[in-house]
Amino acid sequence: MAQRQIQRQPKVLSTNRRNSRYVQGGRTTVWPNRLGFWERNVIPQQDDDIFTTITQRQSFRPDLIAFDFFRKQELGWLVLQYNNIVDINLEMAEGTEIRLPNADRVFFDLLNSPTGGLPANRTT
Repeated sequence: MAQRQIQRQPKVLSTNRRNSRYVQGGRTTVWPNRLGFWERNVIPQQDDDIFTTITQRQSFRPDLIAFDFFRKQELGWLVLQYNNIVDINLEMAEGTEIRLPNADRVFFDLLNSPTGGLPANRTT
């Protein structure tokens, strides 16, 4: 009986994923074997923002909201960060009104940071 070889995918740091919150949502220092400090960007609200009420299906699921509005579930972090949501269990219940940037602004203005993070300055 032949043994199957399991091929492991190479680890991809979150700072190398274009739509990662560690790239687009702030500045991240990168050590050789781990991520360091992450400083969150404040994303200013604008007049053309979209107001929406969380449905039963979307309750506690920022990934579903991101998919419904931006067609990218990996932008769930943006839903949370834009609304300063820390605890989805308390702040994302059905009936809660949230604010989202319009899709054009997301893809043309907000998601334009280069990947890679900032090299950590090692002093030891």
